[in-house]
Amino acid sequence: MKRIAVAAVFFSALFTACTNQEPQQFKAVNEAAYAAKDAQDLQQKINQLNKQFSEDFKRFKRTESLAFSDQSALDVNNLKTLNLHTVSSTSLKPSKEAYCKMMNAYFNELYRLGHFNLNKLDGVKMNNAPASNLKSKFANADAFYTFVLEEHTTYKQAQLGMDFGCNLRGALTP
Repeated sequence: MKRIAVAAVFFSALFTACTNQEPQQFKAVNEAAYAAKDAQDLQQKINQLNKQFSEDFKRFKRTESLAFSDQSALDVNNLKTLNLHTVSSTSLKPSKEAYCKMMNAYFNELYRLGHFNLNKLDGVKMNNAPASNLKSKFANADAFYTFVLEEHTTYKQAQLGMDFGCNLRGALTP
């Protein structure tokens, strides 16, 4: 009788686990929202994104002031200084998750702007980025991920400093 009860519990748990998993669905991206007329327009869109990111980061630092050791402004034109603006490793998990959400959203938007305008990237200037061949950096999510973590920013060091991974690779969607 015990075997039947154990088997019933096992199969009911297995059935429940299998039926509760929903396939991951991504929202369709409106490519037209990211379209730029020319390189100058794309540069302006990137500059506007950076300005919004700067304001969001400033607001986040005010809201989560206990999570940061200093309140100085982030230089969005030089993201090699990002590791100087990291959430403290002793901060609570919700603060770290909110930081990751904000950062990943910014990088995802930057990726989409470049990815949907590959032919216009040669006329765009980004600090800490090669003067040419930006097209290859935005060609796909893996190339952009490597670009962000190894060339353009110190996002990797910021994550190490707060002792929390942000899963940028999983956040990048075209």
